[in-house]
Amino acid sequence: MKRRIKQWKVRTGLALALAVIIALTGCNGSNKGNEASSSVEPSTTATASESASASATDTKAAPPEEVTLQFYLIHDKVPNNMQAVLDEFYNETKDTLNTKIAINFVPWATAKEKLALKLASGDQVDVVFDAQWQTMSPNISKGIYLNLDKYFNNDEYPGLKKAFGPDYIDNNKFVDGSGEKHIYGIPFTQTFGFLQGVMIRKDLREKYGLPEIKSVAELEAYFDAVLKNEKGVVPFGLNGGIPSLGNWLVPNVPPQSRLAMLAGEVLPTYSINADGTVNVVFHGEDISALAEGMNKKENFYQGEIKAREWYTKGYLEKDVISQKDPIGFFKAGKFAAIAGDTAGFVATNNELKSKVPGAEGELVFLVPGVMEGTPKSLLSDFKAWNFACIPANSKNADRVMKFFDWLNASQDNHDLFELGIKGKDWEPVGDSQYKVPDGVDIGKVYDFPGYMMTWNPTYIRTNANLPENIVHINQYLGDTNNFIKSPTSEFSLNAEPIKNELTKVGQEYKKARTIAGLGLTDDYEGAYKKMIEKAKKLGLEKIRAEIKKQLEEYLKTHPVQ
Repeated sequence: MKRRIKQWKVRTGLALALAVIIALTGCNGSNKGNEASSSVEPSTTATASESASASATDTKAAPPEEVTLQFYLIHDKVPNNMQAVLDEFYNETKDTLNTKIAINFVPWATAKEKLALKLASGDQVDVVFDAQWQTMSPNISKGIYLNLDKYFNNDEYPGLKKAFGPDYIDNNKFVDGSGEKHIYGIPFTQTFGFLQGVMIRKDLREKYGLPEIKSVAELEAYFDAVLKNEKGVVPFGLNGGIPSLGNWLVPNVPPQSRLAMLAGEVLPTYSINADGTVNVVFHGEDISALAEGMNKKENFYQGEIKAREWYTKGYLEKDVISQKDPIGFFKAGKFAAIAGDTAGFVATNNELKSKVPGAEGELVFLVPGVMEGTPKSLLSDFKAWNFACIPANSKNADRVMKFFDWLNASQDNHDLFELGIKGKDWEPVGDSQYKVPDGVDIGKVYDFPGYMMTWNPTYIRTNANLPENIVHINQYLGDTNNFIKSPTSEFSLNAEPIKNELTKVGQEYKKARTIAGLGLTDDYEGAYKKMIEKAKKLGLEKIRAEIKKQLEEYLKTHPVQ
């Protein structure tokens, strides 16, 4: 069935409540422990193309001099058939763009550190994936990324103009070190919000006669069955580098009560008073000034409380902090559940079924109100949460943007990089769906993470074989009536005045969140309070004052309605 995407002043999104902002996969990422990045180097061999795709470049003009662009994306492996897709692209554009692309895939577990070193090294980097939940805001403040304003709403880039309307782009501008708003990354999204769930083994749930899971209590009953009957299988797998059970665990309080921002590794929560003043609170501090609901420990520390309970019961690995590849363990049948989302479901489920005979995955959504279809159950700032950024020292910015212009010039161009070779990796079902061709091994088809480079609301094809509950979720996330606009939706923190303090405090914050968020201590509050004591000596109060000042200045011109 067609995916319903309503017209809106801003056709983008990702919004989040406190638990959603904490995390990360965001957006959608697995975390394998590979220490070296993988790459797809340019090939001189091109496949034959039976159909010409649209190109924004004048095909009658002589092609420009050949260039090789260096892309740095975050993924734990080279996607299947990646080289075949690049070769097809080269064949279609050799007389127009004349561009080769070396795609370097950096593992999630070491992405922040490796990409920071690469950007500082002076080596050629033409595109890097970044996001608010990675390092985008501080990198913009430091002047690391190029201002891309001139490339959008520009007739010289008709593909970009077609796919990125003025409202979409305006809502994805960021404040830089000078306090000005500009475009510092190409935004990638398909819906107005991101929603994480829990991916379980449907075959195991049915094996033990358990009903469809609709609550945390029912999820725990599933864990109990696994713990009792499936020797060698851990009920719930976590990534030790991400201090959270996942974005799927959200306190049952009004969405507008869950206001937080991720500033590097620092996670301040805040509330807005009737007079426009702001309370900024860090973990381990008095939470009484926060909004109703979030000022209760059972809600504010819900993740820490549940993580400790699960760790004690044996639902988590004993050495959880060392785990780097929960998705890989799930696909191998060693974990009975992991955090998951709609974007990664098909690829993960395909690999699970190919590796574990009789296995089948199932996504469970537990965010209050969502599966019931209740309007206004999620908070949104209507921003994308995935971006392709160009380093300011790249010598190939125009060629990069010509590539993205070509990518967004037509459905065929877009399908090539998002879905792979038509007829080999996928085939269309109607105008808005696709499926894997009959007889093709689903574990070997192209599996590029679209949120890294291709997602756009103008070009959406959904898998024709998606389970009904995922279709429901995609429809829900595509309807603006299901979101409450964040009171700070247009706010962007200028981290330049506190960049040094964020770095120092962030190191202490991460240590405390890792211990508390993975369930490794009974005294989660004590762990945070020790962090606060150290952080105050490293500039915590300066961070609080700056965030408070910027939010209150913003609210003077954007009062809460």
